[in-house]
Amino acid sequence: MTQLKSDRLSSNGTSIRSSSTFPCPSLFGILLPVTVLFFFLLACGCTTTPVIPGVSGGAGVIILVDDPSALPAVQELSREYENKTGVSVSVKQVNGPGEDGASHPQGDLLIAGISRIPVYATKGQLEPLNTYLNSSPDVNWSVFERPSLTMVGEYPDRSGSIYALPFNQDALGIVYRSDLLDDPNESAAFCLTYGYPLGAPGSYKELADIAEFFSRNESHLAGIGFAGLNGTDPISSPWFSFVSSYGSAVYGSSSGVATGTWNSSRTASALRAMRNISRYEPAGADKWGDKDVADALGSGAIATGITWFSQFPGIQVTAQEHNLSLGYLPLPGEITDEGSFRAITVRIDGVGILKDGSRDRAEDFLTWFYSPEVQLSFAESGYQPALLTVLDSYPYMSMNPFNQALPESMRIGVSTEKGEHTEAVRHVCEEAVQAIVSPVGNVSPEEMFQILNRSASSIDSIKKSGISSP
Repeated sequence: MTQLKSDRLSSNGTSIRSSSTFPCPSLFGILLPVTVLFFFLLACGCTTTPVIPGVSGGAGVIILVDDPSALPAVQELSREYENKTGVSVSVKQVNGPGEDGASHPQGDLLIAGISRIPVYATKGQLEPLNTYLNSSPDVNWSVFERPSLTMVGEYPDRSGSIYALPFNQDALGIVYRSDLLDDPNESAAFCLTYGYPLGAPGSYKELADIAEFFSRNESHLAGIGFAGLNGTDPISSPWFSFVSSYGSAVYGSSSGVATGTWNSSRTASALRAMRNISRYEPAGADKWGDKDVADALGSGAIATGITWFSQFPGIQVTAQEHNLSLGYLPLPGEITDEGSFRAITVRIDGVGILKDGSRDRAEDFLTWFYSPEVQLSFAESGYQPALLTVLDSYPYMSMNPFNQALPESMRIGVSTEKGEHTEAVRHVCEEAVQAIVSPVGNVSPEEMFQILNRSASSIDSIKKSGISSP
């Protein structure tokens, strides 16, 4: 097979050299260390004693869920917990913490999205977990991936205060048609066209080359596809992965404001790259949602696609029905004049302990949930675990073709601003990205910066007062 020899980006953003082809995932950096002692550890005390019914006063566990998409997983776990322990579990959906802290049902545990955890923490409804993580023999700092724990649970940023643990994880990744990209004839033609072998893209520039090469009007094949900002799932658009992988962000890390960062040359370069790669999508892809991307991948209408890892199992099933073979990769980064950057958009649900509930019941449930057996079972049910020993274990890695890429993606994951005005800020960003990326004709550099300047000003206004500037 032809090999890719090009600058690649490591997880910490440094440039490295790679020599890899699609059929050999272990050679392009997505395999993580395998924990060969996994089951030995299970037999040697890494598990906890099952919770004994009645140890928490006889009452059941009450779990509040602030993310409707998490309900199936929570309900499934609740049934399993009841069967294993005899302790009843009540699951209740809530729509926010309320202004007075008492306008939602009381509970023991809260499960909410990464942007919602700070809202509950700010209103004083979540227990800080630092002492718990310091003292628990089973649920402590060492059992979690620190990036995921920090992203979902730390508030304010860089404060060190943890209010939630990672419950379920997801990240954007690449699905590709391996029947095309592994074809030696295609690889030879690609090398003649672009001057380097076809292989795993080490940058968004290389991904754009692949998308261009496999865009074939005569066979109705598009080079790439992903969720659009005009579609049903704009949160699934990879725009933030592009922006972060070009070294930019919505807010400055030190300034805490959008002006000077969001409206920077780095953001402009990222959006130009995204506009370029969007040209190789099918017509109307700006209106695509997650289902449209999955359908296009499963039917073979696109050569590569960007979507969530949680979509991969369904895509795999559909592709097999169409006799298509697929491969899976984490998103690349980018090498720019200012350095090498790599970051991948993630979304995480966190679980926190509510102040108005039973600390004992909450901790009992968490001890059970973060045991290796339950975490592995959680993964077998189609969800992504958070326990480090499971993520690094052979049973997890060998469970399906794409689990190998998820832990790496989470370790370099990024998310947009957390807190009360997250949705409003994201909407402003999406409007700017759409105005720059979607038009058929190119937006001039002057127009691009005018759009970003207005957008940055509006974001800062929202963050300051909660009201968008005109």
